[in-house]
Amino acid sequence: MSPAFFKRISVTFWILLVIVAFAVPARATTVKKFYFYPAHPVIVDKGATGDMLIIGGDVQISSQLAGNVSVIGGDVHLACGTVTGDVVVVGGELIADETSHVKGTSVVFASVLKRNHTALLLISTLFWLLAIGFGFYFFPEHIRENAFEFADDFVRAILLGIYTAAVLVILSILSFVLIQVVVGIFLLIAVLLFGIALYLFSVLTVFQFLGELVWKHLLKIPMPGLVQMITGLVIYEALAWLGFIGVLSTLILILGTMGASLLSRFGTFKPWFGARRYWGQG
Repeated sequence: MSPAFFKRISVTFWILLVIVAFAVPARATTVKKFYFYPAHPVIVDKGATGDMLIIGGDVQISSQLAGNVSVIGGDVHLACGTVTGDVVVVGGELIADETSHVKGTSVVFASVLKRNHTALLLISTLFWLLAIGFGFYFFPEHIRENAFEFADDFVRAILLGIYTAAVLVILSILSFVLIQVVVGIFLLIAVLLFGIALYLFSVLTVFQFLGELVWKHLLKIPMPGLVQMITGLVIYEALAWLGFIGVLSTLILILGTMGASLLSRFGTFKPWFGARRYWGQG
């Protein structure tokens, strides 16, 4: 992996970090329809009108909000606040004082998710440890070659990954449309099997890439491939705690390794259906 690659990656992450760090709390009088991973809690401290959907963030309401509030992955705080519509919270809590009031219906799908967050993390880690063992035993060279392909041409890999994800979504929708005939059933099975295999191989490639990035290129300490992949798993799980930056980083890594998996044909560098590996090659 060339130094230029790591330089470009570092610059990208620093720019995103600065954008999030200097973002200011979102305040609303006419409520915006949609907030996606806001850097700070969305604050409604004046009378506001409109429905609100927040993903990956909290909302603090200390006045009257004439509308509905839906929050996924965050909390709703009511302090002397009133919501005239409904409040739906998924993966968070509705916290209200005695003077606050929700005139509509309050639905909270939070307590189970929050109580079991640690258990879900442990189950996820155990699953990926088993996947690492399987991949390292049967396909160690393929995973390493795929990680190299991603690092060597990551821009094209990411673009191809985005294209592949879009095609899989379109094929899935088409298979559901044709589900009443045999073609739709076979198409759905084929899309699911290919999508699952591609996703699993891509995530294992992410582990390998992150492990190599730490041990081989940053610390410059030789470590066995299994140790590198476990290190990558730890970093991968830690990204889930970094909010928008973590989600964006994980998405870029998975899409990029998906594209690399197709470019390298799952690390084998064999042609797809007799076609040459590189587009436009004579």
